[in-house]
Amino acid sequence: MIKKTLFSVRNSTGHVLDNLGKMLSIAWAAGKKTTILYYAVSGITAFFPIIMSFTYKLLVDHLIESQGITPTVPLVLVAILGAREIVSITDGFLSGTLRGTYLDILFRSRLQNELNFRFYKKISNLDIAHLEDPEKQDLITKAADTFTWRPPDFLRRFSYTFEDFVGYVSSFLILIPYGIFIPFVVSIIAIPRFLLRTKYGKLQWSIYGSGAPEVKKLWYFRWLLSNKIAVKEARIFQSQNELLKRFKKIQNYLYNLNKKPLDSFLKVAVLPQFLESLVIFAFAYMRLPIVISGKMSVGDFTFFISILGQAARGAAGLVSGFGLMYEHNLYVDYYLDVLKLPRLIKEPSKPVLIKDVSIPHKIEFRDVSFSYPRSKKMVLKNVNFIINPGENFAIVGPNGAGKTTVVKLLCRFYDTTSGEILIDGVNINKIDIKSWYRCLGTLFQEFVHYNLTVKDNITLGNPGAKDKKLMIGAAQKSGATEFINKLPDKYDQMLGRHFEKGEALSQGQWQKLAIARTFYEGAPILILDEPTSAIDAESEYEIFKNLNKHYGDKTLFLISHRFSTVRNADKIVVLDKGRIIESGSHQELLENKDLYARMFKKQAEGYK
Repeated sequence: MIKKTLFSVRNSTGHVLDNLGKMLSIAWAAGKKTTILYYAVSGITAFFPIIMSFTYKLLVDHLIESQGITPTVPLVLVAILGAREIVSITDGFLSGTLRGTYLDILFRSRLQNELNFRFYKKISNLDIAHLEDPEKQDLITKAADTFTWRPPDFLRRFSYTFEDFVGYVSSFLILIPYGIFIPFVVSIIAIPRFLLRTKYGKLQWSIYGSGAPEVKKLWYFRWLLSNKIAVKEARIFQSQNELLKRFKKIQNYLYNLNKKPLDSFLKVAVLPQFLESLVIFAFAYMRLPIVISGKMSVGDFTFFISILGQAARGAAGLVSGFGLMYEHNLYVDYYLDVLKLPRLIKEPSKPVLIKDVSIPHKIEFRDVSFSYPRSKKMVLKNVNFIINPGENFAIVGPNGAGKTTVVKLLCRFYDTTSGEILIDGVNINKIDIKSWYRCLGTLFQEFVHYNLTVKDNITLGNPGAKDKKLMIGAAQKSGATEFINKLPDKYDQMLGRHFEKGEALSQGQWQKLAIARTFYEGAPILILDEPTSAIDAESEYEIFKNLNKHYGDKTLFLISHRFSTVRNADKIVVLDKGRIIESGSHQELLENKDLYARMFKKQAEGYK
């Protein structure tokens, strides 16, 4: 049991120190001077209690020496009192004002900025597979909810622990002349406190930070009770009370789960403190005969007791501080684990650069099969098709057929499980991904509503272009100018409800802006996944009229449930259960009288 405990302590200590090094390197990058000054002041302030104790010793000894000798106050006593006050003022300024307020705020602000920048830089460059993985999403959510305060508190706690360490080592060395065994005994009695604190820190994390099913449910209900869409639906169905009841039930369960071991902790928490006080009392008592005999001055005795107490408090503070660091460290892991998420889509060592990104390229899916990570189900099965440059190509099929997955593979968000995707005869895995992305314009089913200006919503399609004429032309082609010109600030109008004076748009208006974004980019290959799902038929007609007009020499890759948007495609592929079951032009597929014809007929009947 003891061996197992010591092994656990060694691993825990090593883990904390390892993460401490990583976090200090982040703090160093955030601000070298601030980090140095912050911890330097922490180390310096550790000496002031010792200096204060020493001046008190001098004061006591000189007071005793002056008794009955002179009625006047000796100058040396005034000097000692003055020195003691100067030390006290300096200590208060350094520990309270300089470190506790000024440096603490600067250090935290710089560190939080650096932590935020690194975190969101990592997230923005993560593979889509990570973002669509429930476990990784759980990790990212936990890290996002805690990294702005747990890692900074981890390093702030280290500053106080560092102060305790310097104070403890200094006291340890001062106590050696009084007896070599004394500082060692004082150190040993801090071990029970360390074991208890480590156990408690791990206990707290294991309940609220673990992947226990009830904890995951708690996180989910928090989202469910705050998400705008969920709140609107709950309001109509009047289901919020039921959701709140379940939320409260999980809270109570976790509270009771936490309380029982905490009650056990409380029963034994006083024992380390009692042991420490008992040892200090014993050492002080052993010195009393020496003081009474005159071999040790009263000032020396008070200094000894003071340093003994400081050594014990330093050891206890070191242990408690490390315990708090250990507790914070368990949350720091979330942040560091996100930063360590590996690249899944590997860049080739010698990538093939697409030299001309202004023209469309031939695309071929050759025997492509695909299953998502940790799933045995094949979403695509031996898919074969070719899209020639400048071709108007469409994929249709029922929900779950694998249509959007085809787009994800073409954008190389995932690599194929088997088979290959060829761009001008070159495997997509060998192509420079950035040069390939410059060839693609995309509008996904779930597109972004940028709560920025109208201009930003369009020009973010190609941030480097900075072309006002092109921006206005893109808005006209998408049909967005109709509502843009009615906005108070036109293209400078702030959109959405996140910021002051933001204008709310309908889903259809947002979708027109997203289409304008793709027009503005002007990529030679345009991928549209349900591009007009929220747009009326008249606007849809105008948009596709403009697409056919301005994309006549470019490749248009379309996925849609609306047959009115795909019927004019040069080639239509029908997917069902991950397989291509038929392909051809609209007229050819109608003549086949297979799935496409049946789906078209059902949709057509809906308009009668």
